[in-house]
Amino acid sequence: MKISKEQYRMMEQELLNELPIKVNGNVITYNNYIIKQDKQGYWDLYANFNGLDLVNKFYLRISAVMAAKQYEKCKMQEFNSILSMDSHYSKLHNDILHFRHQMKKTSDTVKKDNYLFRLQECYLKLTNIKQEIEKMYRASF
Repeated sequence: MKISKEQYRMMEQELLNELPIKVNGNVITYNNYIIKQDKQGYWDLYANFNGLDLVNKFYLRISAVMAAKQYEKCKMQEFNSILSMDSHYSKLHNDILHFRHQMKKTSDTVKKDNYLFRLQECYLKLTNIKQEIEKMYRASF
């Protein structure tokens, strides 16, 4: 079954109208909340009621979108758990970058093995957190 381009555009437009999330470049809007990427690469969540009020900063875009939904529903416990997982993800990502750099820089085999072990440990933790975040996202939308 083939779908014409016009039918495809109409179906796509209907789907976009049903979703509460609108994406325009680096700006995401969810109901009365705006998510923008700042100069450092973090995603800033703003409440747009009487002007823009910064709610919090997030490392991952997906975390900012989920947090906007939880903040809108006044579920502060879930909001704080998303914020905690996001900051933990950020820390592990920075650790991975550090250990990878140190592995390349050092010539001592004992230090390399130590950095490799710590790097693998961080990768495992990062993968677990990423899966938890994806699971929460699927459950919330």
